[in-house]
Amino acid sequence: MRRRYLAVLLAVPLLTACAAPAASASPPPPSAASVPAPEKSYWPGQEELMEAAGRIDTAGPSRWPDGYAGVATDMPAGVLLVYRIPTPGLDAEIQALVPEVTMRTIDVAYSARQLAAWSDQVRADIAWWHRQGVMVHGFYSRSGECVVVEINDPQRDADRITNRYPRMPLCVEQGYPFVPLTVD
Repeated sequence: MRRRYLAVLLAVPLLTACAAPAASASPPPPSAASVPAPEKSYWPGQEELMEAAGRIDTAGPSRWPDGYAGVATDMPAGVLLVYRIPTPGLDAEIQALVPEVTMRTIDVAYSARQLAAWSDQVRADIAWWHRQGVMVHGFYSRSGECVVVEINDPQRDADRITNRYPRMPLCVEQGYPFVPLTVD
């Protein structure tokens, strides 16, 4: 008897909810005043840092071809990182270009221009490397440090690559084939 009573007690609110007329329209959208404006970014000052980095990266290769190596941002610290070969007056010129941000300079050995020229040499040899059985999946310059060459088997082929380019700073790393994202 007790179970039947419990089943009736549980079924009554369910039947009442099903029997209630459905709302014919959705509630009105909240007014513009009640909706909070979306935040611009997660990091305070992110827009200013990104804009300043863009200005430096645009001007750097042409204004300071032998000293400029790259730019990055440190969002948590709110600092612009400028990679450059130490050159008299260069830091002041760069800071004058972006006076609104805090800038930290990082000493490097190679300019972006020099690394780009070395990277072009690697690009010109990709077909040759493939004929040698070395699959080059990618390459890029690491700000002021080296030309990164991504290959299938760095343990087996790193010495071959570095021996072909003895004067070039190389970082030979594990790479993976490009896999395009497609919609099925």
